[in-house]
Amino acid sequence: MGNNSALKRARKAAFGAVVGVLVVSGLVSFGGGAAVAAEVSSSPPPLLQRDENVVTSDPIPTVQIDNGYMWAQTTIGSTVYAVGKFDNAREPKAAPGTALTARSNVLAYDIDTGALLPFAPTVNGVIKAVAASPDGSRIYIGGSFNSVNGKDRWNIAALDAKTGELVPGFVPSIGGTGVYALATSGTSVYAGGLFTQANSTARKNLTAFDASDGVLLPWAPTTDLQVDAMVMDPAGADTIIGGRFSQVSGDTTMRGLGAVDKTTGAVDTAWLASDSIKNGSNSGTASGKAGIFALTADDTGVYGTGWVYAAAEVGNLEGTFAAEAGTGEIRWVADCIGDHYGVYSTGKVVYTTSHTHSCGTMGLHPEQTERVHRYSEAFTADARGTLGHQPAAPNYKDWVGTPAPSAYNWTPDWAVGVTSGLGQAGLSITGTGNMISIGGEFRSVNNGQFEGIVRFSTTPPGGAKDKPRLSGDSWTGTVTPDAEGAEGVTVTIPANWDRDDLTLTYELHRSDSPTPVATTTADATWWNRPDITLVDLTAPSDTPLEYTVVAKDADGNTATSGGIAMGAMN
Repeated sequence: MGNNSALKRARKAAFGAVVGVLVVSGLVSFGGGAAVAAEVSSSPPPLLQRDENVVTSDPIPTVQIDNGYMWAQTTIGSTVYAVGKFDNAREPKAAPGTALTARSNVLAYDIDTGALLPFAPTVNGVIKAVAASPDGSRIYIGGSFNSVNGKDRWNIAALDAKTGELVPGFVPSIGGTGVYALATSGTSVYAGGLFTQANSTARKNLTAFDASDGVLLPWAPTTDLQVDAMVMDPAGADTIIGGRFSQVSGDTTMRGLGAVDKTTGAVDTAWLASDSIKNGSNSGTASGKAGIFALTADDTGVYGTGWVYAAAEVGNLEGTFAAEAGTGEIRWVADCIGDHYGVYSTGKVVYTTSHTHSCGTMGLHPEQTERVHRYSEAFTADARGTLGHQPAAPNYKDWVGTPAPSAYNWTPDWAVGVTSGLGQAGLSITGTGNMISIGGEFRSVNNGQFEGIVRFSTTPPGGAKDKPRLSGDSWTGTVTPDAEGAEGVTVTIPANWDRDDLTLTYELHRSDSPTPVATTTADATWWNRPDITLVDLTAPSDTPLEYTVVAKDADGNTATSGGIAMGAMN
């Protein structure tokens, strides 16, 4: 790695000196384990109202799958290639078992229209990885299969991106349980997973091939446990790998997350994120019980999601991280508790899928008395504050003092699936332009018919329509006269909430008035609904009164309360 490696080592030394100063000052380092830093000050990132960069919570009709799951996706132009385990695609909004078109674990659809495309290769096993070639002419698929389009292909294959036919001359083979991660750079194709050989040559969970002819490349880093994710560093010379391993080529500092030179395969010990994120173990009953599930990149950074099924010393991140391109310096951590899966960055907004159940450090919902899972999040790509103490420490790492992004109030509702065995909703995310595509095993979104794949947009067809959630008799309040000698009456009602709006406008309507008699705005969420107070200063004193409250979101969508009469006062 030459001079580049020396420069990285210098940057790492400088960063270490800064961390040392922070520790002396009472702040924690970014290393593993539970932190003890009671005196650390923090500035929690504010929860944000959705802006023009964030998709709405309106699910857009999209081709579905009929049972099964969608594990991974990639995009070329306006075409989304989605892979997993399924036998049929289903027309948008169609009921289960109807309007089916055969598809064999892989399909393609137009992200602008949601329509299924003719692309229809046949694969006889589950597919867990898909990557586009740099020129967009082909896609690579990886998984656990031995036949594609009726021809022998062992766990990896290349398909023409338009026709779905096998690419002539590319016939490598990988022997083992399967390929779970793919990445491409130049004329090289990189594969990770759980395997022992490639092209009949020993390889341990990582390998690479020449894209032109499938010849095995000398690139041969190793891991002790499986690799689940790969991405090319957008500003460096590295392939970034994630999984549940406890070492990379014998380097035990890289647990679940590591960087290796994309040409030589040498471990890049100067890549900083591995010093912070420690999600892997191969020891006793903790073996394989933490990992990095997904990785993605934009022009400036690398993003990843983590999961832990053990204690903090086995895995220190349940949540999402952002690392600077090139150096791997941690930009931010979102330490929402609950396993995290897909991740995708537009460069301004980072979307994740998960089963988050506690995220108070990020301004999202804290742990509820009766546990509530949420299955998708949207964050700023840049840091907007610092994390406070993690209430669940020491079982979970306390990232107090670490930079954190802001979360947007964006909370679509998901019905989880059962076919993968994970019992989750979204597993992967891709996108282009103003659209994102979420794939997984969900059975519905916002109580509508969307199974396995769904689109969201910053500008959905017909505009944003998802409105405040409460109305009628499920949302009512009280009305009381003001203090003796004062004019008017006061209406008090719990705040409404909205899936993609933090701030709502409230209008008080009196039955005898054609216009609102009072207006106010307030922030609220599904877990935090403060009382809203509206005062009618023009209320007549000699007439029975009935009121309604209208909640209006930023797009003008409204919900109206049940009637609130003077007789309801208490």
